[in-house]
Amino acid sequence: MKKSNKLCFLLFFILITFSFNALAQSQFKIRGSIIDSLKKPVEGVSIRLLANQDTLRSTSDAKGNFTFAKVSHYKFYLSVAALGYKSFASVYEIESSEKNSVLAPIMLQMETIRLQDVEVKIKVDPIKIKKDTIEYNAGAYAVRENDKVEDLLKQLQGIEVDEKGAVTAMGKKMTKLRVNGEDFFTGNVEDYIRQLPADIIAKLQVIDDYGDEANFTGIKTGTPQKMLNLVTKPGMGKGYFGGVDMSSATNNAHHLGTKGNIWEKTKQIGFGSRYGITNNEFAKVNNGAFNGSIRDKISKEFNFNGGYHFTNGINKSVQSTYLETFNPQGTLFDLRESANTSKSINNTINLGLNGATKKNYFNVSLSGALANTRNDVFSTSNKTGFINQDLISNSGSRNRNPNVNASINWSSRLANRKRSLSMGFNFGSSEGNSSSTINDMIRYYNETTNVLVKDSLLNRLVANNTSSSNFGGNFQFSNSLKEPNDSTGYSFINLSYRFSVSRNRNLQTTMVTNPFGNSFVVDSLGQDYVSDFINQNFGIGFSTNTKQISYNFGLNFSPSIIMGKYKNRGEELKNYQLNFSPSANLSYQLKDNENLSFGYNGYTSSPDFNKLQPIRNNNDVQNLVIGNPDLKATSSHTADLSYNQFGIRSGLSIMAGLTGSFAFNSVVSNTIFLRDTLNSLKQQTTYENVNGIYNVGGNYSLNKRLLTNKLSLSINGNIAYSHNVFYTENVLNRSSGINVSNAFRLNLNEKKYSFNTSVSYSFSSNTYSIMNQNIKNVQVLALNSNGSWIPNKRFRVNASVSKSLNFGYNLSAGNPLLVNMGLNTSFLKDNKLLFSIQANDLFNQGALFSSSISNNAISENRTRFISRFVQATLSYNLSQFGNKKGKVDSNFNVDE
Repeated sequence: MKKSNKLCFLLFFILITFSFNALAQSQFKIRGSIIDSLKKPVEGVSIRLLANQDTLRSTSDAKGNFTFAKVSHYKFYLSVAALGYKSFASVYEIESSEKNSVLAPIMLQMETIRLQDVEVKIKVDPIKIKKDTIEYNAGAYAVRENDKVEDLLKQLQGIEVDEKGAVTAMGKKMTKLRVNGEDFFTGNVEDYIRQLPADIIAKLQVIDDYGDEANFTGIKTGTPQKMLNLVTKPGMGKGYFGGVDMSSATNNAHHLGTKGNIWEKTKQIGFGSRYGITNNEFAKVNNGAFNGSIRDKISKEFNFNGGYHFTNGINKSVQSTYLETFNPQGTLFDLRESANTSKSINNTINLGLNGATKKNYFNVSLSGALANTRNDVFSTSNKTGFINQDLISNSGSRNRNPNVNASINWSSRLANRKRSLSMGFNFGSSEGNSSSTINDMIRYYNETTNVLVKDSLLNRLVANNTSSSNFGGNFQFSNSLKEPNDSTGYSFINLSYRFSVSRNRNLQTTMVTNPFGNSFVVDSLGQDYVSDFINQNFGIGFSTNTKQISYNFGLNFSPSIIMGKYKNRGEELKNYQLNFSPSANLSYQLKDNENLSFGYNGYTSSPDFNKLQPIRNNNDVQNLVIGNPDLKATSSHTADLSYNQFGIRSGLSIMAGLTGSFAFNSVVSNTIFLRDTLNSLKQQTTYENVNGIYNVGGNYSLNKRLLTNKLSLSINGNIAYSHNVFYTENVLNRSSGINVSNAFRLNLNEKKYSFNTSVSYSFSSNTYSIMNQNIKNVQVLALNSNGSWIPNKRFRVNASVSKSLNFGYNLSAGNPLLVNMGLNTSFLKDNKLLFSIQANDLFNQGALFSSSISNNAISENRTRFISRFVQATLSYNLSQFGNKKGKVDSNFNVDE
């Protein structure tokens, strides 16, 4: 080798050596974040990074973020440690050319320390109150053998569970269910709180949910929904559960049902079926149903879900309604009786795909339904007062309604997460085909002698074809006013645009049969119109979120137009609107376990097309309807203020709230009475805009826990005042109503027994301005008690007693004493076989009864049914959660 070649080779070797050495000594910036199983940031976590011979340390901030600014090698070891969580360690290798790298979020799992043969009793705080979450520690409440999540929820302050399993939190219905922060099967709250065992639950969280897209972008606007998130004990986040149950009752009611669910964290497969028959003098029911669902991941970032639901049923019911209406001409009393029989077949299907990466969120959904129904109604209406007549009606209808809906939404973080862009589109289409046969007999009586004067028979065949379609979209752009990793919080300004376009078609043909049996089309009883609705919304908003306070406010402008064409009349309708609405939300963490929140939202709604069209609707010959094309859009405003506080030492928790709403240009009806062709009275309804409708109210709940949370004393109540404006006989009138209710409750929960009792009083009153008189004072005083005795894990006795004193009703409400008793016993290993017998309403005094007041009328409804019966149920249950079949450690407590 020549000397010059040797020199070149030596220089090349030295250059390569220094290049590798320089690469090894390069400085890398590493950023990351720490989250828990609910995907919420974890603060104060210790992070250690080892690269070559260097050891670096950092701590996560309030948003869970951490940064290492000077990492000496592209390959490094990272370990994470936090009290209450399992430790995490992993080796990372990044691109050597990438000087700034962001690691995927590190999710920590809760750690549990189990002590063998040692019972440790720790005072557990039952409630933690945060900005948008109220968290209940399941370990602070009594959980007995075979208890379900529903039984646990009934012990929680501020939460109510009705007899159908519907859950409300401080008066707002729970609309979504998640487990460990993940969507759970179909999200049916009512169904799954009755299936999941209570002893696998560590925490229950009631969360103000603004939606998945808002959680991704951080922009939370509008009115949140209530979501229930269940956090399971460690190792219990998977399993299977289901079974078979059958029941038979003395009111000739029988039921058979099956359920099955496979739960492997993100993979969820469920199915269910049921069949029930009831046949007695008041009800005839023959119902069947089947449903199936699946949810699973198709990749690390994306998951899909699908579901199908089928129902087929026959239902018969008998109902009584008493309507009392005040008018300048006098008082009208209307007693209605109806027997309804319906047959239906319904199919629904839904599909979805969603996912999220560090920079993108994506969601697609598709749903469709097909319903076929048949309704037959025989009803009577006996009017007395300033109108004295009877209406006997026999009608039957057939309906077929297919529909399909689809939506797609996408969001992306831009410019190093400082900006975000969101957009979405939706589509919907539906059709309706119905045919109705209506036979009406009207009898007219002399107003003074009550003698039948004349009668009128009207037989009609009505064919109705409808179709509707809609298309819409939305765009939103937001820009952060702070750096994404700013530990003081974040602020956004966002711009949005939404639009929707819809078209509706209604073709109705009415044929009338005369006394000679001849049929002919009546044009005045038909319709043929097409309506188009175009709406746009422009919005601007500002959002801020810090550790202690978060708030947002915004303005929205909504121009819209409604156009209608009447093909058989050659007439057209155009209605333009320009709407304006503000919004504001605030959540302030005053201190630990003390929170104050405020919400204000304004929204506008254009009048329904049927209330705009100036065409006379004669479908109901005794109640003519004429629209008003000059109606303006209604501007509605709602505001609510809530305060939540829990004293850790005192055991006293306070929940209170104020709410109010008012509206401008509310659309109300104007009812007048006219003489018909037989010189009797019939009703005509038109529509007008009014101001002055508002509602204000408040609610409170005080709860004191004693005896290590076994005894709970609480008092709660609400008061509401409403003011309404409406027209009667072309005269503007007002009505006001007040509703007050209070209740005192005592709950005692032990492992072997439980006892709950309450005393409640409610009062409602309404005053009508025309007669300057009180329409109705309704008062109810009620005493309710129930208890359970559990001598061992295989045996339970239940009993409940309620007595109510009712004052002010016109229909016979009585003062019922309801007594129920039941016995449950289980057999086989792990209590898989359960037998129960339940005796309901031993003294046969029950009835489904309701009352409502609207403007100048009060309506009372009573559904008749057999309330006294004895029911026997046999069920076989299979369940396994974690590694234990049908049973977990019910004494385990978890507290962060």
